[in-house]
Amino acid sequence: MRDDPTPDPHPDPERLAAHAAAIRAAAAELLTRVHDWRNSPHWQDTPTDQHRYRTTVDACAQLDALPDPTTPAQLASIAATIQPVCAVWLPSRPGPQQAIHAAAERLAVIVGSNDIG
Repeated sequence: MRDDPTPDPHPDPERLAAHAAAIRAAAAELLTRVHDWRNSPHWQDTPTDQHRYRTTVDACAQLDALPDPTTPAQLASIAATIQPVCAVWLPSRPGPQQAIHAAAERLAVIVGSNDIG
């Protein structure tokens, strides 16, 4: 049994694809919540809200443009692309932003899992 975090030199392509699919699904859920919030009466159009919205939309668009991974490095690139979204959603406000934060937390857990080689 190894204790070091050395990546598997022969990663399972199905595992890589499944992890990428989980990241993409969690990002899509988050994006849906962000669009719902943006189109709701709770949207205040502050600079912070605009930044959070643009960060999420832009990162999700970049994520959609990436191919499915065949290597751990490609999976890490997928994770790095969506990581900024996880950082901008803080549990600072009640209402719709709490649901967005919860979705961002779920995404962060998936992105941060040790399946990324």
